[in-house]
Amino acid sequence: MKPAISLPYNRRMPRTAFLQRHPSALLNGMALLVGVLAIIPLVYILLRALEADAAIWERLWSRQIPSLMINTLALTATTVLLSALFGIGAAWLVERTDLPGTRAWRVLLALPLAIPAYVAAICWLILFRRGGVVDQAAMEWLGFARGTFPLPQITNLWGATIIISLCVFPYVFLPVGAVFRSLDRSLEEAARMAGHSAWTTLWRVVLPLAMPAAAGGALLVALYVLSDFGTVAMLRYRTFTLAIFQQFAGQVDRSAAAILSFVLIGMAVPILYAAAWMARRERQMTRPRWQPRRLVRLGRWRPLALLAIGALTFFALGLPLLTLGGLTLQGWLFPTEVDRIWRVNNEGILRYGVNSVGLAVAAATGATFLAMFPALVAARRPGRWSSLLLAACQSPFALPGIIIGLSFVLLFNRWAPMLYGTVAVLVIGVVFRLLPQAVTANESALRAVSPPLEQAARTLGNNGFRTFQRVTLPVAAPGLLASWVLAFVTAMKELPTVILLRPPGFDTLPVRIWVAASESVHTQAAPAAFVLIAITIVTLLIIMRQQAGMERVLAHG
Repeated sequence: MKPAISLPYNRRMPRTAFLQRHPSALLNGMALLVGVLAIIPLVYILLRALEADAAIWERLWSRQIPSLMINTLALTATTVLLSALFGIGAAWLVERTDLPGTRAWRVLLALPLAIPAYVAAICWLILFRRGGVVDQAAMEWLGFARGTFPLPQITNLWGATIIISLCVFPYVFLPVGAVFRSLDRSLEEAARMAGHSAWTTLWRVVLPLAMPAAAGGALLVALYVLSDFGTVAMLRYRTFTLAIFQQFAGQVDRSAAAILSFVLIGMAVPILYAAAWMARRERQMTRPRWQPRRLVRLGRWRPLALLAIGALTFFALGLPLLTLGGLTLQGWLFPTEVDRIWRVNNEGILRYGVNSVGLAVAAATGATFLAMFPALVAARRPGRWSSLLLAACQSPFALPGIIIGLSFVLLFNRWAPMLYGTVAVLVIGVVFRLLPQAVTANESALRAVSPPLEQAARTLGNNGFRTFQRVTLPVAAPGLLASWVLAFVTAMKELPTVILLRPPGFDTLPVRIWVAASESVHTQAAPAAFVLIAITIVTLLIIMRQQAGMERVLAHG
């Protein structure tokens, strides 16, 4: 019997049959489409900036851009350094010493990821501003006259640095902790046999091995700082994101906002490519044979170490939760006239929570689905084509949320005005905000699938779609779930994109927090912030049960 001959595609062959026999055509086409769509906001902002009048460029360069650049770079550098100090120090104490309660500290020190930095800024302002909780307590209990009690100044560079660092140091703590936990003991033993002391071994062996993970986390912190809007707005520390929002809100011509966005993109692109280089370098590192780590005995330093870890946990997690809880109870038990007015003018916290969860679910699902196509191409067909595709899909990483929102406002206002101001545009904007994160996380999850498993499924007669459905997807499911949850948490906390793109009457929890805090009605901002943090903490606790998947996602972005 002669073997069956597979006929090439022709006009008589149905389209579905062709795609089933050539799934790579569909995969490449969808991946290319996602990459093209991803760069549209970036290209449009650049074109709007280049089309701006030369007088606007000259005015901004002479009056605003130099000071904005100094402020932004200073905040980025100080936050990266302080976050690295917190993250590496906490990871070493938890993973490399005999500190009691290791598992509890791992969870507690990861949960600050659930607290938006702008919410933490509100809590610190309530406590330490003039006339705040601490000032009032000093006047009532300690007898200080009004305005005489010394308070730390937090509406400056150092206040913004401390507050943001307390919220983002887990980006360093989690990957560095994973490295410390899996470090081979034989490397330290070889250093000790060579005559090095414990501290010399720490500085020359342990810390250098953790530096790639620490550098990757520090780059994520830098990208976070460049994109932060709510914190600097609350603290009145003028950076590019705050200036872009002010230009957008106060001018009819949006060219000045596009020019400032162009400069900020130029600052973010080198950090983005450095992060991508660090991720590739980490994937190429070989792992030696592993032996269980030997813990450092703290001895008489144990109480001091517990005090340091406890203080970091309290200021990063406990202080915001206690402040928000106290304000919520105050608004419920002892409402003022302003509280009663705000309660009359809103339909309750449930509506904002439903809007936030619905938007986060839709955006996280859309971003995870779209990211599957370029992630599959990058994981299974590495090369120049996949590298360019990944660069295109990760280009929105160089766009802070305020710029993505601005680009979609300008795009839809000019080319699709009938869609402007709808929930659909808001979902699309948040999807593009999450797309780079979802692409890198999905790629990491798909790389964990062994190619021989897929090859075995193909030899058993399964086509590409069935192989993906029966083999690839189940094996990569934990990492993909971690990717989706991380995207969900990011969407829940998103503020600038939602502020610019939300339709009238569609308020989310972050918008409610922002509006109430802007009016200094903190007792009405606290319940929304408390609900937001509770939702994000629960989702993080669920996914942290799959620790390996969470660490893999955070390690790659």
